[in-house]
Amino acid sequence: MFFKKDKLSNFEFITVKEFLLVLLLLFISTLFAFIYIPYSLYKVLPAYEAFFKSQHFSILLYFVSSALSFYIIYYFCCKKKNKSLKDGLFLYPSSKKIYFISVLIGIIMPLISLPIIFNFAPKEFYAINLAKEEGGLFYLFLSALFAPVFEEIFYRGFFFPFFQSKLNSFTAVIITALFFGISHFTNIGNAYILVSLFIFYGFVLTLLRYSTSSLIPPIITHLIHNLTLMIGFWAVGR
Repeated sequence: MFFKKDKLSNFEFITVKEFLLVLLLLFISTLFAFIYIPYSLYKVLPAYEAFFKSQHFSILLYFVSSALSFYIIYYFCCKKKNKSLKDGLFLYPSSKKIYFISVLIGIIMPLISLPIIFNFAPKEFYAINLAKEEGGLFYLFLSALFAPVFEEIFYRGFFFPFFQSKLNSFTAVIITALFFGISHFTNIGNAYILVSLFIFYGFVLTLLRYSTSSLIPPIITHLIHNLTLMIGFWAVGR
């Protein structure tokens, strides 16, 4: 059942050593993409410093970091285990009904939470402030499209099944939701009420992943959720 080991949590995923190694490699790849690459380019091509500090270059670095991170997870969860991408990251198809519910949740959650965000967000709120900058809106919408895919691969395709296979589904849902919410701390203006909101998001997304045994429904929900939020931030930014 949900609170103890059952057929949904009795499976082989990756070892503890592999899990810690993946986290270390993800950290190194992030440093490489966001610190080493721009620092090296600053030194080699100082005349293009303005471009290297622009939103466009930040988007490029984000794609580089995401690509490296995806391959690290793919290697340990799929290639090393001789599994397909579908089996290694639980990308199983679901019914049209599940997809409809996923879209519905993705619309309802931000509509409920937008008033909370606008009321409790601090004066310096990253997303809304970025929407007012030149090129910032484009960056936000790209983030809304691509960030959910990688976040779901990491949290619900890698993080959640690891703890689910080692502990049980209930504990894995709670741990994943907590880490998902806390990881957004700097993105939402360091407001604790908003961290709690994102922990709730994480709980809903992870519960959706658990109940469907597939990563596709939470990816859909996360995409729709972020796009709805971005539309709200765009409206406020204008």
